[in-house]
Amino acid sequence: MRTMVLVFRLITVCSSALGSLAHAQTSTAPAESASHELSGTSISGSSKAMAPILTAPAGAGLPMKYESGLYIYPTLSTSYGYNDNLMSDSTNSLKSNFVSFSPQVVGEFVSKGNRYTGLASINTRSYSESSADNTQDSQLVLAGDHYINARARGGWALGVVSGTDARGSNNRPVTAEAARWHSNNIDGRFIYGAPEAPGRVEFDIGDKDKVYDNERATTAVGDVNTASYAGRVFYRVGTKTLALAEFRNSKMNYSSSLATGDSSTERQYYVGLTWEATAATTGIVKLGQLTKDFDLAGKQGFSGTSWDATVQWTPLTYSTVDLSASRKTAEATGFGDYNLVTSTNLIWTHKWNKRLGSTVNLGVMNTEFGGTTRADSALNYGFGANYELFRWLKIGVDFAATDNSSNSAGKEYTRKTTQLKLDATL
Repeated sequence: MRTMVLVFRLITVCSSALGSLAHAQTSTAPAESASHELSGTSISGSSKAMAPILTAPAGAGLPMKYESGLYIYPTLSTSYGYNDNLMSDSTNSLKSNFVSFSPQVVGEFVSKGNRYTGLASINTRSYSESSADNTQDSQLVLAGDHYINARARGGWALGVVSGTDARGSNNRPVTAEAARWHSNNIDGRFIYGAPEAPGRVEFDIGDKDKVYDNERATTAVGDVNTASYAGRVFYRVGTKTLALAEFRNSKMNYSSSLATGDSSTERQYYVGLTWEATAATTGIVKLGQLTKDFDLAGKQGFSGTSWDATVQWTPLTYSTVDLSASRKTAEATGFGDYNLVTSTNLIWTHKWNKRLGSTVNLGVMNTEFGGTTRADSALNYGFGANYELFRWLKIGVDFAATDNSSNSAGKEYTRKTTQLKLDATL
């Protein structure tokens, strides 16, 4: 506890020294439980006997331990930064410094081989030049993993997420303040087949109910319920390699009378391979067909090739390269019938010595707006470095940039964000 007191004192002092930004707020909205994007149990699709299924990973640092068997992992991050284009517009009309504050607590409890976790986090961000863009996002997720026997296991997760759509981040009319929403999420997974067995089957189910809380004249069209299910089969073709077949189904129901034509059903059919620790690589690659059919008769949907791949290469024990690529549809947000998004991302993480680490990332995202001729292409790149001052405290710097081009006039923009960060654990 003495250590935590020192952490909070140090962060308080550093935050105070940041100047006139009195409101500490978060950088990004918490990740939604994407129940309609189900991709298997891990990067490699492997399913070890006691691997987490839907529970949260243990937090960083040392836990607070209780006699009951409960472990608590508290973490705290704060940062001071600058965003040169809050509105993501072609004129860079609004620039601002910001302060963010992000505490998180993960609780872990294991009983009779079953694992339970609770995750609570708050992410706040405050801008000195635009209080309308301040955010206060949060999430609360309870989950359980149950290991029934050597062959059968499953997990469940219940979550409440509150997030924010930054102004200019979509194609709806710009509102007086950032759009806030909340989402109630339910996810489940059942796995049958021992980890080393010749075959394995998995079943997923999920439900997400997203509702906007403010600026309803503009945002109510985005209220949507997404119900999903998926199934996949793995078959061993080598010591570390499995072939797979997968089917996903997602039903998006929009509740606003202004968006009834947006309700649709999306289906994905995949075949692929997954492997682990083969020539220092681990990965899962899936290729197949995607269809998106709208409930409204006569509204054109999409049918075409889709892929989803993630590969991790570890040439050295202290250096990792992650490559991901996908082609899939996303819901429209004010322009077109849907978005067809093709993205490729590369991340290099390197540990230079015991205390100093770095990350470099580069990505390209191409977006076609269904039912229109508009097409955007975004180049995203950035780098970060962190230094471990103490076992429980890291200081870091991040730089991120986006260069978005478009064949639609006025939709091109550039944005650069820099941050100085402190991350504390027990």
